[in-house]
Amino acid sequence: MRPSLLMLSLVCALGLCAPSLASAHRVPKPDLTAVDQRMQALVAQYRLEGASLWVSQDGTTVFERHYGAYEPETRVPIASASKWVSALVLARLVEKGLLRWDSTVGEHWPDAAPDKRGITLAQLFSHTSGLPGEESGCLGNPLSTLQACAAQILAGPMVAAPGTAFAYGGLSMQVAGAMAERATGLPWDTLFQRELVQPLGLVATDYGFTSSAPGYLPMSNPRIAGGVRSTLGDYRRLMAMWQADGLIAEGPDKGQRYLASSTLRAMQLNRAAGTTVLSAPPSTELYPGWGYGFGFWLLPIERAGAPMLESSPGAFGFQGWVDGTAGIAAVFLVRDANLRMAPEVKAIQEMLPVLLDRPRWAGNVAPAVPACRHGADRQPPPSSAAAPRPQAATPAPPPRQRNQAK
Repeated sequence: MRPSLLMLSLVCALGLCAPSLASAHRVPKPDLTAVDQRMQALVAQYRLEGASLWVSQDGTTVFERHYGAYEPETRVPIASASKWVSALVLARLVEKGLLRWDSTVGEHWPDAAPDKRGITLAQLFSHTSGLPGEESGCLGNPLSTLQACAAQILAGPMVAAPGTAFAYGGLSMQVAGAMAERATGLPWDTLFQRELVQPLGLVATDYGFTSSAPGYLPMSNPRIAGGVRSTLGDYRRLMAMWQADGLIAEGPDKGQRYLASSTLRAMQLNRAAGTTVLSAPPSTELYPGWGYGFGFWLLPIERAGAPMLESSPGAFGFQGWVDGTAGIAAVFLVRDANLRMAPEVKAIQEMLPVLLDRPRWAGNVAPAVPACRHGADRQPPPSSAAAPRPQAATPAPPPRQRNQAK
């Protein structure tokens, strides 16, 4: 016998038909076909061996695809995307009181030249130390050590007074890594595993750079600013943690705090504000008004409300980013050239918030963060852990020089 309409109405009134009603109003899965098609097209257009893309929205993976010969385990050198990785190690040491962002070269190298003794850890990791913006010399030399390389860099010239100029390069970050070793008495490899690999559950990330050796490859002179090799699965854990405002979002320690929110706020501050731009990568021309935190760029995205996107692209096209206003984290994995891939990635960065239909950036936007510019005032430090995430910066003048290494 079929149930009467009256009986059905009574059942629903008692809430017993709620599951079926909920199913009828289930939120549809986002349609990212356009992103998938763009990824297929760029692999074909540039004749890439492969590429991978992972996208998360509000902590939930909404897209993960591997193209060409790439698989989930594909490991590639990520070049300057290493900067964000290394910055996290330093941030953990700062939280533990083993270092301070205002720790100076003079504290750890008392015999350093007078013009270098006042350089702070913050300046070393934001390209504002006054050291040259270069990617040469002892960086990555397997016959050297991190300490010997740092000593060589500190014996070299300065291009500006500390804190007055932005000169993009790896020399200053190499000194920062050596400072961490001196502050703790431990090699960088040990610090890296203790402060990043183990808590985030990474399985295929090290400073082996272009090596094809399996497993973890220890390095006596790791290239702090550009020597990491990693996989999509590992790097996404960094981006997911950042998206979760310092909470571990994936792995066995999921839900535990990795970094305090106040630490993230300090790292997100535009440290390049008010400096003279001596050198910056060509890809920054895609984002007029850029800024720089600790190991990553602060990039304006062209849409209403001008939200800020945090990103760390590498010379081979690899890039991880977090769009905090749109609730999006993503990793684009490839081994090609950033000059070719950067415009493609920027297009995807602008597509995702539209396709995921999250117009939260339409209002309640925090005040803009000033960009690097000549003669501007320095930005003050964050006043509390509740400070807003950085927002779009005002346009910066074009750099006087280009730094091809990124």
